[in-house]
Amino acid sequence: MLSGFLVILLYLVAAAAALHAARRATPLPALREPALYLAAVALAAHAAWLYAAIAASVELSLALADSASLMGLAVGAGGLLAVFAPSFRTVAAVCLGLAALLAAGTGSLPPTQELEAGGWPIAVHVVLAMASAAMFTIAAVLVVLLALQDSALRGGRTDGWLATLPPVESLERALFSVIGIGFAALTVAILAGLLFVTDLFAQHLVHKTVLALAAWAIFACLLFGRWRFGWRGRKAARYTIAGFVVLAIAYFGSKFVLEILLGRHWG
Repeated sequence: MLSGFLVILLYLVAAAAALHAARRATPLPALREPALYLAAVALAAHAAWLYAAIAASVELSLALADSASLMGLAVGAGGLLAVFAPSFRTVAAVCLGLAALLAAGTGSLPPTQELEAGGWPIAVHVVLAMASAAMFTIAAVLVVLLALQDSALRGGRTDGWLATLPPVESLERALFSVIGIGFAALTVAILAGLLFVTDLFAQHLVHKTVLALAAWAIFACLLFGRWRFGWRGRKAARYTIAGFVVLAIAYFGSKFVLEILLGRHWG
């Protein structure tokens, strides 16, 4: 319990430091920025806490809360990287705060054995699936920030914390970069997952697989539209949020129904 409290506290302090850094009139270089080191310590403490929570199981085993925590670790890593760009330090603060929220449930639910024989395919699948979910979570955060920024600009408001955000063009470039990384990770995760699927129905994987493929198709359509037709703005935001919601239901909605409501698990 103490280690968990420390992880959350470190994340929140790192988020506050990143927000303070974003408000500085003259930004410090990343390597002189306290938020960078606070975020690194928070990530290390989070990784150790999560490892301790799942290490007792012989096979790869992630309960719903631990899956969210693993995703939060990747979100926190994104926040740490954002500290390196002075104009993205408000984004870093939001990501670090979100990582604290996702980490909060670590170890709170009993572990579930996903597969009797795991091996590297399932390990690659789980890690990349949560990494892709984290990237699309960050993308959803960027969409929300873009919407808030657009609303403020339309209303003639340029002060306050919104003034610490990067220009719209920079946020949009970051959005599609994050989506591209997430899409690549999701593609490999799906391919790795096919290596251990023997019976979709017996392994309770039908809903997860169908929804994950639907999310993949949504993001593929978005990236193609961006490349071919230059999609941006509200159209890109709608596709991003739709893909994020479908993927969240695929990973966490179906896992919640299986583990919490039905007392079962994948595999």
